[in-house]
Amino acid sequence: MDHLMVYPVLGWRNLWLHPMRTLLTTAALAVGIAALTFLSAMDDGWLQQIKTNFALTVTGHIQIHAEGFEDSQKLALNMKDPDRIMTDISNMAAVQEVTRRIRVSGLASSAGANAGALVYGVEPVAEQQMSRLATFISSGSWLPEGDVRAAVLGDGLANKLNIGIGDKLVLMAAVPGGDIASEVFRVRGLVHSGVMEVDDLIVIVPLGMAQKWLGMGNAVTDIVIRATSFDAVTPLAERLRERLHDRHLEVLRWIDIDPMAEQWADFADAYTWIVLAVVIVVVLAEVLNTMLMSMHERMHEFGLMGALGVTSRQMFAMMVWETMLLVLIGGAAGFLLGGGLALWYGEQGIDLSRFAIAFSFMYMDPVIHPLLRPESVFRILGAALFGAMIAGLIPAWKASRLEPVMALRE
Repeated sequence: MDHLMVYPVLGWRNLWLHPMRTLLTTAALAVGIAALTFLSAMDDGWLQQIKTNFALTVTGHIQIHAEGFEDSQKLALNMKDPDRIMTDISNMAAVQEVTRRIRVSGLASSAGANAGALVYGVEPVAEQQMSRLATFISSGSWLPEGDVRAAVLGDGLANKLNIGIGDKLVLMAAVPGGDIASEVFRVRGLVHSGVMEVDDLIVIVPLGMAQKWLGMGNAVTDIVIRATSFDAVTPLAERLRERLHDRHLEVLRWIDIDPMAEQWADFADAYTWIVLAVVIVVVLAEVLNTMLMSMHERMHEFGLMGALGVTSRQMFAMMVWETMLLVLIGGAAGFLLGGGLALWYGEQGIDLSRFAIAFSFMYMDPVIHPLLRPESVFRILGAALFGAMIAGLIPAWKASRLEPVMALRE
């Protein structure tokens, strides 16, 4: 065991034969890995924001509809016995909250204007546990208990209609039979989510009144599920499909409902692999340059070691250890710097409010909080070590192939 410790000791000594070169290489590695660690945390942070905001602003983690409803949006494709379905799924593992909704496109009118609207009939109490809609109230209040004609709408839509708290709102939509039905509501609250399609389109009314207005009895269009975590969504959706496969229902995850969200997730994964490729190339170039210079400057030393009986395998191991130590020092320093910045800005946030309008299309908050995920850190450090090994093998192989007599003449 003692003879194995000789290699790291010699590697450490050899690194500091040229301290300035070692420090410059270590600093370059540290800055590169710090930057990539921070960028990876930024990537994970904004992706988590997109996922959370998209799923919990309105959509939910999983939705159940009558087969074909999501594509057609026709009220005739509804679930006539939602209570039975909710009883079947409410006690399933990974289900945090379940609620019912009616969703229909219609026309919202005031005394002086009208505009297209997306109307949601919701259970006021359960909806507060399901989505963030109630937290986005900018004026007025959430749907008051017992007020069957209350309406909450996006502030952008309210501006189009030129109405405010307490004003009358008329909603019109096609009922399942195809006729047009209208109903009068009173504005009780305005929401501002920062997402344009929510603020400019949404109208929220009590589920019971929506069912009466649209002549749907106890039927609903959506059963919405909030899972305990994003990791639980796909397994839960698969179990739901198995349980409900004979009822002509469709079970859709949040990424199935909007493919753009899935594309953003795929883009983030691709970005991560590009980052890792950059790490490997940077580490390989920096370390290879340093180790080749070190090898050429120590030709006489290698020749003397070979003449004294040091084997090619021992010389190879010594050079590899030098490379590993160099990268471990730079990697550790870089991770501490990049990780420290990520943790700091994770708490403080990075304010990009000047781009808030652009971010609203992607369900991103204008303040980004980097998220330092252990798996991302391990990927970057693993890629750095892999690049170091590749870079270190070339000079180590060259050093182990030297002929002592030729090397002593250098």
